[in-house]
Amino acid sequence: MQALTIPAVLGLLMLSQAAAAQESSAAKSRVPETSAAQTYTAEESAALSRAAREKTEAQERVRDRRMKSIAKGICTGC
Repeated sequence: MQALTIPAVLGLLMLSQAAAAQESSAAKSRVPETSAAQTYTAEESAALSRAAREKTEAQERVRDRRMKSIAKGICTGC
């Protein structure tokens, strides 16, 4: 019984490894190739950084509002 169990388990492990490898290669092929060395003009760079900064500040405002509402529920004052 044990003589059949070990090869069966090893076979299943090898099949699962092959399936995982095929999934990862399929996922890589779906991602479009982009150039990391893209150059921007000064205006484009400034616009991108401004947009990123505004997005980050908006996220911080949302987090601050949430934390204040949580703190009001927890803190009853000194």
